[in-house]
Amino acid sequence: MRTRIRLLAPMLMIALAAIPLQSLDLIDGRVKLTLHEGIGRFSLSYLTNVKEGKYTPLLVAQDPRTSALSVVVGNKVYRMGESSEFTESLEKTETGARFAWKSSLLTITESFSFVASPGSTLSSGVRIDLVIKNISQQDLSIGARYLFDTYLGEESFIHFRTDSLPEANHETTLAGNAMPAYWVSPLTGDAGELGLQSMTSGPGITVPARVVFANWKRLSDASWSYESSSARNFSLLPYSVNDSAVCQYYDPHTLARGAEMTITLVLGKYSRSGLAASAEPAPAVTTPSKVEAPAQPPVVEKVAPNISIEIRGELESVNKMLSDIEAKIGAAAAVTDSELSALESAISDLKDRAAKYGTGK
Repeated sequence: MRTRIRLLAPMLMIALAAIPLQSLDLIDGRVKLTLHEGIGRFSLSYLTNVKEGKYTPLLVAQDPRTSALSVVVGNKVYRMGESSEFTESLEKTETGARFAWKSSLLTITESFSFVASPGSTLSSGVRIDLVIKNISQQDLSIGARYLFDTYLGEESFIHFRTDSLPEANHETTLAGNAMPAYWVSPLTGDAGELGLQSMTSGPGITVPARVVFANWKRLSDASWSYESSSARNFSLLPYSVNDSAVCQYYDPHTLARGAEMTITLVLGKYSRSGLAASAEPAPAVTTPSKVEAPAQPPVVEKVAPNISIEIRGELESVNKMLSDIEAKIGAAAAVTDSELSALESAISDLKDRAAKYGTGK
């Protein structure tokens, strides 16, 4: 019976593929950035073969939802792109693009612009400015975390390294004086030293309270705090084998009503000299945030129209069903035939509704 319910997740992903997700694609230098509207996620790729125009994803690309931004307000955690309490919009900006979310308590913008490694004129990464504003009538405790689903180091089992740590092959937490300048998910053996690099200190960078390397499912299932153990590797048997990820935590602090906070990250293709956000620490900008212009204006490949309210509702239904399936897989209790039949019926209904978009099968 547990095998049967495990089969429902891929069936649901097939149904999801029939719903037309809207996206915005930008290319600058050798970087391709894709923002997925309706799920509040982004994908990042690097041009590794200029002649063939081949891009290599720097994050897991099969399902962009596996990397996520979460914001904690008091004791409640919101995963952006999934919470019904926030409305979402996506737009181009002069320097890139941004997501904007709004609830009765907060406005949140996640702005993207392109950056290059020192001495280079071609963009090799992106700067992300997260601006959270308290629009409520009271002070709020607010924090954030970014979950990045990495994969480049999994084949060689050298999942991560930093400027001070040659390799990390077990769960690890870095904080305080142990905070590195950067971490890398490396593709070992690649002559061009391909890897995803995230800067965790330096000019313009908001230093995280801690960086956690762990199994992706363990981190994803933990809505907020996660305590690592050096006794655990990056597997969670039997469903998640050799599957690593990173969480960057920005601990909660009190944000007065009407005030705002800014968190700045930089990530992209690995460079020995690193990636810089700017020459000066990032200011507390006014929403919507304004970031410095890149050396070259971004090239917009495709801008799809705003996703409809109807499609957004379908996406929320899919996310809810996936969450239910994951919860049942992890539960020790038996799943009844009636529960299985209800899930299978819901997936069948979703596929039927997808047919009206012209892509149902």
